[in-house]
Amino acid sequence: MTIAQFPTFINYISAQLLWITALFVFGAFCLSLAGVWLSKKIAEKYKILDDPKARPDKLQHKPIPFLGGSGFALVCTVLISLLWLINKYDWFNLGDFLNQNLYYPFRLYWIIIAIFILLVGGFLDDKFTLSSKWLMTYIFTAIFIAVFGGGLKIEVFSYPFDIFLPTFGYLPQVLAFVWILLCVSATKFLDGADGLASTAGLIALLSIASVSLFQNVYQPLIFLFALIWASGIVAFLGFNFPNAKVYLGEAGSEIIGFVIGVLAILSGAKVATATTVIGWFILDVVFVFTLRLLNKKPLFKADRTHWHHRLIDLGFSKIQVLAITALILLITAHTGLLFPTQYKVFVLLSQSIFLIIIFGITVYLGKRKVKLS
Repeated sequence: MTIAQFPTFINYISAQLLWITALFVFGAFCLSLAGVWLSKKIAEKYKILDDPKARPDKLQHKPIPFLGGSGFALVCTVLISLLWLINKYDWFNLGDFLNQNLYYPFRLYWIIIAIFILLVGGFLDDKFTLSSKWLMTYIFTAIFIAVFGGGLKIEVFSYPFDIFLPTFGYLPQVLAFVWILLCVSATKFLDGADGLASTAGLIALLSIASVSLFQNVYQPLIFLFALIWASGIVAFLGFNFPNAKVYLGEAGSEIIGFVIGVLAILSGAKVATATTVIGWFILDVVFVFTLRLLNKKPLFKADRTHWHHRLIDLGFSKIQVLAITALILLITAHTGLLFPTQYKVFVLLSQSIFLIIIFGITVYLGKRKVKLS
């Protein structure tokens, strides 16, 4: 969509959609502020803290409370449930203005159950530091329930080619499972610097919201879902901006990726658009895992090989790393919205090349810094 097309873009948006958007977005922001504050107090009371002495990849100098992501995630989950019920049962005689014309039916209650599994599992991990076996168990369970219970599928590849997948078997569900798992992994490993995962999630959700109101898609319900979650993240960022007073915690970082993955599928399977944002961090995870394999290191053992750790080690401040990340994501997100789907593969290729260059430069400068010290 170009700037010249914007007047046409807003002409068909109803006044009902505008006022209910304002109501829910403002409500999500205010309630999320309270939810994050309360979760911070709970984490402090029960000593659910991120101790910088526990792992080598920590950037702070003192313990910081976890559970911040749980505070806004609970609020947003309640609000999207309420919104779904308002639309489904036509409460307040609002009519079908939210337009449930999704490409296929989905069952929201299974997706909400999956979110609660991530909330509980993430809480236990923050409190007791679960092994990778238990970590993957609850994440896989949550995604499995969302995909097969919630009816999530990826049935067509228009990225980069228009390919309709076979309707028999479970291939569409398996692809949906893999996609959501990649999103969860990206935001989980991204949560290594103040404001990083939440900023990436915010930009991705705003991109999905924009796509959901395109005339060839027009999914107002998904638009509102994305804005509710984006508003919750904005409230959290007030506590998480460098230097952070509270962290997302495992549940928060995982749920951001989970929501992005699910909404990208529901908004007409706009996985390509979400990939222009979250793909940067999926590539980062792939590169880091490759480096660990080449160096014969455990895949899930924390280290400082993620690109934001490398930038910090080279002398960049937390705010500078966040600003660089936000700028890159805004450029790729805007490009992804303007380009037709079949060309978005070039955005991902550009990201790959740029990330390889960053890795190469940081490796070289890191080795040079060691020699000079």
